[in-house]
Amino acid sequence: MKNLLAALLVVFSLACTDKSAEEAAKLKEETFKIHDEVMPISMNLEDLKANVMKKAEADTTLKKTALDISLALDKAYNDMETWMPKLGEAADMKDSEEKVKALTALKAEGEQLKQSTLDAKKKAEEFLK
Repeated sequence: MKNLLAALLVVFSLACTDKSAEEAAKLKEETFKIHDEVMPISMNLEDLKANVMKKAEADTTLKKTALDISLALDKAYNDMETWMPKLGEAADMKDSEEKVKALTALKAEGEQLKQSTLDAKKKAEEFLK
């Protein structure tokens, strides 16, 4: 009876581990997809910021708006720089359940990061028209 109970416990724990590993792999793929969408945009934020500030130099009435946009661009860039190492750490986790927790949180954070980056980019592009 003890052997049967032990065997069932092993099978159950392996099934849970496999499910967690599959979920972790799926979350990793989804979260890295967010990274791959946002990273090219993030790489251009500094150039956008420079162009926004250059336009404001020519027209001092635009300085407040340019400063607000510049701060949003900086925040989006810095948030990406903060988020990426956390994503790398989570991807390297060995414990599948901990990895699922970390990647779930990072995916949500990445979605917010993506939106704030797109919003900042859009404001800058509209300002530069």
